[in-house]
Amino acid sequence: MKIAARYSPKSPKVSYLAVFFAILVGALALRTALVLNHEGFLGVDGGAYWLSVNAVLGDEPTGAGFPRPPLAPGWLLVPFVELFSFDLGYKLWSVLASLAPIPPVYLLTRRYVGELPALLAAGFIAVDLMHAEMIVTGALPLIGFALIAMAWWAMGGLAERWSWRTAAVLVLSIGLVPWINQTSAGLAVITLPLYLIGLLAFGNMSWLPVARRIVAPAFVGSLIGIGALPWYMKVLPASGLLDYPGPWIFLTGFDAVWLQFVLGLPLGLWVARAAPDYRLRSLGLVMALLAVLNLFLSNDETIINIFYRSGYLLALPFYVGIAWAVTRWVPKIDWARRAVITVGIVAAGALMLAGYVFQFNNQAGYSLMISPATERALETVHRLDPDSGIVTDAFSLSLWIAAMNKVPAPHTWNTAPPPTFTQTDRDVRCVLNWVTGCDVPAATDRLGVGYVLIEERFPYYNERVPGIYLAHPRLWDQTAAAPWLRLVSKEGTTSLWAITR
Repeated sequence: MKIAARYSPKSPKVSYLAVFFAILVGALALRTALVLNHEGFLGVDGGAYWLSVNAVLGDEPTGAGFPRPPLAPGWLLVPFVELFSFDLGYKLWSVLASLAPIPPVYLLTRRYVGELPALLAAGFIAVDLMHAEMIVTGALPLIGFALIAMAWWAMGGLAERWSWRTAAVLVLSIGLVPWINQTSAGLAVITLPLYLIGLLAFGNMSWLPVARRIVAPAFVGSLIGIGALPWYMKVLPASGLLDYPGPWIFLTGFDAVWLQFVLGLPLGLWVARAAPDYRLRSLGLVMALLAVLNLFLSNDETIINIFYRSGYLLALPFYVGIAWAVTRWVPKIDWARRAVITVGIVAAGALMLAGYVFQFNNQAGYSLMISPATERALETVHRLDPDSGIVTDAFSLSLWIAAMNKVPAPHTWNTAPPPTFTQTDRDVRCVLNWVTGCDVPAATDRLGVGYVLIEERFPYYNERVPGIYLAHPRLWDQTAAAPWLRLVSKEGTTSLWAITR
């Protein structure tokens, strides 16, 4: 099938590849400066990632969190932790992981739109505001997103002709996703078949050879991915580990995701209808689907992650579509107006750059799980009683504690807990002096704890976050009044009590 000519200026004065690498270096420098200037450990999911490192190294006695495949991030993070402290190593790893979406966006845009538009798309994805958030909360899914985008790229190439190298890219992209990120694996299962359907529907060619060129390597990649299945069995929907009481699927309320929907769905449908390259049209279908998925939520964390993360994956095809839209429009207007458009693009890029910095700092502020004060409290517990578990008041904080001190860290919940943790939740609230007439020694023994560490910033750092499930109205005053708790230290909003008999 004849593919429409891509946009390309006549006389480039510099190497496009050199500019692309300059974008990568600039993104690397920006992210490095941001993470190194962040005081304390970085972000939300770092505790879960640290537990993953401990697990693959055979030193994870707590069983905290949920099962993760050995590259989630596990062995991907081990070299950074071994070479540096976890704090510095994790920050540097997060920087590199956050760069992962830039190359596939560049490659997709270069193939379907042109060299210069590819630089535009790469520049914008490098300062995407939602991806700025993810470098703080946890950058692992960005690697999974990049692999999904590389699978799109490989499928598009194989739709035109057979290539062993392109087939190998598809095999590795599909095969690695389940080993690296469980949410990305779910999104891959949804988006890759849709992309293939788009190729067959829009390609106007015999479907059998196209399907063979794509399905065979995709099948091999799937066999590799199936090897990660044991780590998925305990986190399946309704497994009791991640499913909270309430409906499985419901529409989100008034939220920023509606803006993504308003921008992403029309652009995706426009690309699917009007793009000259059938492979780009197929990507438009994926864009439209992700924009719709982004509107839904669930009370099962396995399901909600598919909906929630679809908005972050949407950014990759979105900037490809934006680059196509710009190149479709700009050649039709005169040079004076093109100059205005160029100034507008530069201004938008500058605004997004400023927004990236703001988003990082804003997210880092209320996502700080382990502050220096919290770290000192944990060091105190480790010095006094290294084997003693610690009750705390946030799930993510509990994973950090379990990873750092390698002890149980039962915690409060923001909503009714999954069935697996009903008794644990009651015991935690008993120890915190929120349950009348409960057996504190029995609860303490069941939990295996000897200390209570409270970070009063949680969960009230953000008005959108619900309070603690069945918390006492007097909250920490009620906890401090418990006769079985002896205050060990208090620094800022961090309090540490020892549980006495």
